[in-house]
Amino acid sequence: MIFKKTAAARSAAQAHFLTTAQSHLGYQAELLGRNKFGQKVGYDSQPWSGAFVDVCARACEIPNFPSFVNTAAGLAEAIRSGQYSRTPEPGDIAIYNFSSMIGPAAGAFNMPHCGIVTDVREFKDQGKFISIEGNTYGITAATKDKDGVHQRMRHATDVILFYRPDFGERRLKARRSFNRLLMEIFDGARTRFTKDETDEIQEIAKQPLTLKVGKEIKHGTRNRRVEIIQLALATVTDLRGCEPGLWDAATAAACARFQRNIGRSGSDASGLPDVNTLKRLAAVTNLFVVDIT
Repeated sequence: MIFKKTAAARSAAQAHFLTTAQSHLGYQAELLGRNKFGQKVGYDSQPWSGAFVDVCARACEIPNFPSFVNTAAGLAEAIRSGQYSRTPEPGDIAIYNFSSMIGPAAGAFNMPHCGIVTDVREFKDQGKFISIEGNTYGITAATKDKDGVHQRMRHATDVILFYRPDFGERRLKARRSFNRLLMEIFDGARTRFTKDETDEIQEIAKQPLTLKVGKEIKHGTRNRRVEIIQLALATVTDLRGCEPGLWDAATAAACARFQRNIGRSGSDASGLPDVNTLKRLAAVTNLFVVDIT
């Protein structure tokens, strides 16, 4: 069964997301679990239901979408943001209370499984819904032993929660937050400004800072670059309690959270900012540009 639009209007972003997921139906993983979704996110031959969701979301450029490459990290962000429900809608991400890995490699302690909800017409009466999932078996005779992208009928009892993506347009949120934050910082010290001073503050807030990447930042590093990164992390992770300009434990934890949000996993989410992390942070916040010369 393929999801079709009901009489209720769906946003263009929702429709695009569902169509993108449907376009992968029938895809089958290769030997040893190798698959194109894992390859795209950099973690091949690993549980990949979250990688499937992540690739679809990135292709649709859904704003503020946390990475589900590591489904447990995506679950944590869903809870932190409050964007979750026990009642699904098409386009929601269903996070299940069973392992993502299938077959003989499956284990009790692997990350949760997840999928994209497509049809909820039977949910109210029977608690059932249809989702498109990667890293799962099909239900037909030809696909029941095939690890791939398939539609599955699921039940509410299998679900931890449904994450609800933001299909609106809130791409300027980080910039607006930064402007307000800067004004509040200055207001906290002195509440009366001349017009020239106010104009100067607003102009600074509009212009991204330049972050020169030279020496590696380590735990305990203290410099101006750290302050710039902390300001950016504060807009996307609610960083608080850090010492300005010092790469301390609070800053490292916020950096690791951001790395998980962009699809890093395990030791790759170390809490230390490599060039690729900084480039993504710059692109998301628009607060600085990276100079690697």
